Amino acid sequence: MREFEEKVNKEAETIAQTYPEVAELFETKPTDIARLRQNIAPDTLVIQPVPLRDKIALFLFTKDKLTVIESNTKVDEFNQLVNKYRNQLADFENTDYRVTSRELYDILIRPIEQQIKINSPKNLAIIATDQLRYIPFESLYDSKTKQYLLHKYPISYLTRISTANIPNSPSKTTKNLKTLAFANPKPTNQELKGTEKEAENLLKIFPQSETYLGEKATLDTFKTQASRFSILHLGTHGCFQLAGCPNFKMQANTILFANNQQYNIADAALLGLKNTELITLSACQTAKEANANGQEISGLAYVLERAGAKSVIASLWNAEDNTSAEIMTQFYQNLQKEMTKSEALRQAKLSQIEKYSHPFFWSPFILIGDAQ
Repeated sequence: MREFEEKVNKEAETIAQTYPEVAELFETKPTDIARLRQNIAPDTLVIQPVPLRDKIALFLFTKDKLTVIESNTKVDEFNQLVNKYRNQLADFENTDYRVTSRELYDILIRPIEQQIKINSPKNLAIIATDQLRYIPFESLYDSKTKQYLLHKYPISYLTRISTANIPNSPSKTTKNLKTLAFANPKPTNQELKGTEKEAENLLKIFPQSETYLGEKATLDTFKTQASRFSILHLGTHGCFQLAGCPNFKMQANTILFANNQQYNIADAALLGLKNTELITLSACQTAKEANANGQEISGLAYVLERAGAKSVIASLWNAEDNTSAEIMTQFYQNLQKEMTKSEALRQAKLSQIEKYSHPFFWSPFILIGDAQ
């Protein structure tokens, strides 16, 4: 057995080095839950829905307690509901999303509402697996209170590596944060004018920032400068569809820079991101394949966290350009006011709900990793 274990471990390490986006499959240890509970901030409740054959098990973690509550829903029916909802979210003309959102709220949140209230958390952290990775939990709608979950709590997401690395004390002050921003690299098949607004606003919010627009948003600049900044803001096309993005002539798991240069995120560990508080990808494409299970989202965040970044903001679908710019600008303004990352993003989204009722506009951006 020992010889076999050693052989398996060597094979796992080889695969993890070759394909870092799936490395997390080999790095889960029996001590992970204990470490997760040790690292949870006192005011945070972690929720992990686990689909079983004939029910959904809802795991709730706090620093002091683990609770499991069952939600009686057939897995096949649940998966169909999740798949329907993610398609509705990505289509702003769809008017049936609210019905599906209510159904998912009743399955995923209603059974644990009392436990959530007992714990009175200031932040909910979600460990999502499979197709649930495509669902922004903040868009789930409570038909009793007529509120989205976002109205009630700031929400962030965790990968397996996040659960081991959650700092249980606040991050450093935002007053001295510096941002490196790249926006609308050229040439491009699709202009991202809104990202230029984001980058220009960043200079006003964080005066020590540097921005590179259009032809100046080069890969060489990114490689040489990334380690100097607390926040990396990439207002560019990112391709995280498993089959690549033919419309942008991009390979899978790449980020586009000026002169059509692509950066493979598997190389992120070479950047030296140990001092990076946040990486924001404000214009990426994630999978739309019918059978996709969210691995590309988890893999993207996992690789960047593994490289040293404490948090990642990514989008679950192509957001509307101007709305994205407003949300990102508001988010950074809130950070400057020394809100936590999760509260800053929550308030930025809430500022758009009154203008755009459909979650397509305000819910695609999710925060993965450290929410402080």
